[in-house]
Amino acid sequence: MKCCFITLGCDKNTVDSEKIFKLFIDKYKCEIVLKPEDADIVILNTCAFIKDAKQESIDYINYLVSLKKKNKIKKILVTGCLVSENNKTGQYDELFKDVDVSLKLSEYVSDLDKVNDRVNDILSFSSFLKVCDGCNKYCSYCIIPYLRGSLKSNTIENLVAETKKLAKNGVKELNIVGQDVLAYGMDIKDDKNFNLAKEKPIVTLINEISKIDGIEWIRLLYCYPEEIDDSVIDLIKNNDKVLPYIDIPIQHANDKILKLMNRRTTKAEVKELINKLRENIPNICIRTTLIVGFPGETEEDFEELADFVKEIRFDKLGVFTYSREKLSKSYDLPNQVDENVKNIRRKKILDIQKDIVKDLNHEKVGYVYNSIVEGKMPNKKDEYLVRPYFNARDIDDKVIVKSKELLLSGSFVNVEITKSKGYDLEGKII
Repeated sequence: MKCCFITLGCDKNTVDSEKIFKLFIDKYKCEIVLKPEDADIVILNTCAFIKDAKQESIDYINYLVSLKKKNKIKKILVTGCLVSENNKTGQYDELFKDVDVSLKLSEYVSDLDKVNDRVNDILSFSSFLKVCDGCNKYCSYCIIPYLRGSLKSNTIENLVAETKKLAKNGVKELNIVGQDVLAYGMDIKDDKNFNLAKEKPIVTLINEISKIDGIEWIRLLYCYPEEIDDSVIDLIKNNDKVLPYIDIPIQHANDKILKLMNRRTTKAEVKELINKLRENIPNICIRTTLIVGFPGETEEDFEELADFVKEIRFDKLGVFTYSREKLSKSYDLPNQVDENVKNIRRKKILDIQKDIVKDLNHEKVGYVYNSIVEGKMPNKKDEYLVRPYFNARDIDDKVIVKSKELLLSGSFVNVEITKSKGYDLEGKII
């Protein structure tokens, strides 16, 4: 039997798919193929976080159904967040009528967190470790708590075991993910491993993981600003394996909008936090995510956000336009913003950030950075893509280097930055 696995959406979905992938291989001894039209069974892990993600999932299901009707595939299994949303709303019943099975992850295995074996993706030296699922924050624009449930943390024992297997399989870079990473363990705070008076459970976990031979880089993603305390700062500052890189989705800088979003920090608190991080960890790379066009966002509110971006000068920045989701608390808010206005505001923030990145990259010229090799540039002789600590996989840019000697993917090299052009950097091996 030939099986094809397709994963849409976030890194958490990637981890789930890799675990289901391994279970399928073990149970059915299936042969893995890359193209759905070459498969007997296609397993699709969907996303439904925002409108565009839902549409991508819907389009993919329709495509697979068309293949099945042409007898090019025998069976379609669909899982993930779109299935969860359908169970809440019933709005995709017609879509799923030609699907063989639409299932929640929890219905496929009793507890996916306990599954330690995974089929790692193409970047075999880099992987994601999902430490928790669900969320207790209930930001008004977000439907994750309704799709994934409340915060549910995996145990230290399971996560250490999983990391050991990843390291044994060649993983060197571990990207820590979860909807609310720094809240990890707060739902199991009676665990004997945790000392809440001393440090957050996530700090305890990462200090344990960092002891594992083979893991050389640990990166923190999806860290809510209100959860960053001194123990987290000390972890980044003092643990040599934890990269001075942190992803902090602040979403906005206007206090009225932040309150409407049901966020737990103010503009002043975010600014104070960023200053504290930079004072304690001078080389830290800070990534953030913003939402423009939230209901009630006036031109003045937006300009305050734009000015904040200019002032703070984030190292990395992503911008979403507000997506109106039926399950979210913000769905019925008045003063919805026109889609064209949202897109204009998004472009303005990205233009501001482009100028900031141009300056920041120029400042890197002449400095040497330990970097991980991702692989050769497609169709380019002796050119490779590498990533210093300030570039996360899949979401950040890479550095181009030339080398007549073979550079193995997953190896580490010292790279001097020799040239910057906008978002692009070039370097040479030292």
